[in-house]
Amino acid sequence: MGGNSDINEQEVALFPIPNLVAFPGTVIPLHVFEPRYRQLVKDCLEDNRLLGVCHTRKTIRDAPKNQSASEMLNTNQATYQPQEIFSAGPCRLIETTSDGRILAEIHVKHRLVIKSEKQTLPYKIVLCDELQDTPDKDQQESKKLMQQITTTLIPLVAKQSDQVAERLEDTDMTPTTFSFEIFQYLRFEPDVMQSILETQSTYDRLQMIWQIISQH
Repeated sequence: MGGNSDINEQEVALFPIPNLVAFPGTVIPLHVFEPRYRQLVKDCLEDNRLLGVCHTRKTIRDAPKNQSASEMLNTNQATYQPQEIFSAGPCRLIETTSDGRILAEIHVKHRLVIKSEKQTLPYKIVLCDELQDTPDKDQQESKKLMQQITTTLIPLVAKQSDQVAERLEDTDMTPTTFSFEIFQYLRFEPDVMQSILETQSTYDRLQMIWQIISQH
């Protein structure tokens, strides 16, 4: 069954990964070895279903101990309770290795909140609503914050990548897009990133980002 194209209800195959928080406009690489999640990726590619990755709330079942590489490829590992708010997008296969591991990437497009669970095993399929922002009350203030963040970050990222610096200088990018895409280059503590992801105000997201980077 394919993914639902209705923006108000998305059908998503869910891949909980501790400490991974994804944002719309970013690309997330995946190295998949567990049997259930290899099946998840294959099914998403075949059925054109969205693949969601999310930070986790707690561990439900720990991974088996002292496994060999071969055993890890043939045994499901830890099971986690996912965060209710996460991001998803279409999956692109890069490579299937000779031992069956899958290298793929997710082009993240949607920020979603779980409504209900459609399938539990061998992996979760959830029905979700798109998480929308409230209207930006003061777009000029958001633009000022975006500029402050950009001015602070460009000298740092330019040392590593001219391409990243040029992207940050893109004057056509809206503050909302910027508040998500910046996490292609920035990393904070996972719980902080989760709080930013859940925030439904562009200005508030930018304010949270600015408070952190201005302290360093």
